[in-house]
Amino acid sequence: MADACLASGVELYKGNVMLETRLRERYFGEWNGGSDEFYQMVWDVDQTDPNHVESGVESVNSVLSRTTQLILDIEDEFRALEPHTCILVAHGDVLQIMQTGFQKIDCSKHRSLPHLETATLRELKLG
Repeated sequence: MADACLASGVELYKGNVMLETRLRERYFGEWNGGSDEFYQMVWDVDQTDPNHVESGVESVNSVLSRTTQLILDIEDEFRALEPHTCILVAHGDVLQIMQTGFQKIDCSKHRSLPHLETATLRELKLG
């Protein structure tokens, strides 16, 4: 990831890396830690109900809420360092749901966004 950042001209933070639990992977309930084959079933329900918690799955709106609050907290903390760049590292589902917030898209449409490959940089700005 560091190589990808440097190749893209993103300056890396010279201080401590911050670990943040609000970037944790979405909880997939009874399918958590299991086969990827169940993801599509969850995503199909996401499209019609971003508040669903079927089979103990964390809702899309819950993921969006915790990641949005994280962004607001980061902005508050680093406001004095304008301009600044933050590099957020998380699993694809979390990042794509967070991206819907930046683009002001209904979070139930998170799977309509281009897939995030491993260690992909994607610039997020409020749209």
